[in-house]
Amino acid sequence: MIYRIANQDDFSQLAQMRWDFRQESGEEIAVVSHAEFIKNCAEFLQNEAKSYAYWIAENDGEIVSHIFVHRINLVPRPCRLKDAFAYLTNTYTKPEFRGKGIGGELLRKVIEWAKDEDFELLLVYPSEESLNFYERLGFENDEEVLKLVLRDY
Repeated sequence: MIYRIANQDDFSQLAQMRWDFRQESGEEIAVVSHAEFIKNCAEFLQNEAKSYAYWIAENDGEIVSHIFVHRINLVPRPCRLKDAFAYLTNTYTKPEFRGKGIGGELLRKVIEWAKDEDFELLLVYPSEESLNFYERLGFENDEEVLKLVLRDY
């Protein structure tokens, strides 16, 4: 298994995985064609590549797991001119590769990289099903976050 940051050659495969991930539950109905989604999603990944790191686990050229890391740069402070934190999103492992430690190892690589990048913290909004996955690697449930919902999901 190879763990690395994706490059533009990976964007179509990542877009397909995003489609699969959102369709897997059967709860979401696509409002665009598969081809239109893949094109738009791959373009998004390309356009946002400066503020994201798309971490992947690759097995024989196939991406089997990914975690998207969105870098959020903070306004300079007198005590630290450059600072950032990261928001983890779009964490997904293909069903046939689940339960083999691949996602956990990928998250470990992301955490090591984030420390090297000197991020202040990592945030994630986990589903109920993924809560234990993040807690096993040191994430803590923090009830300090406030939100204002502006529209339905």
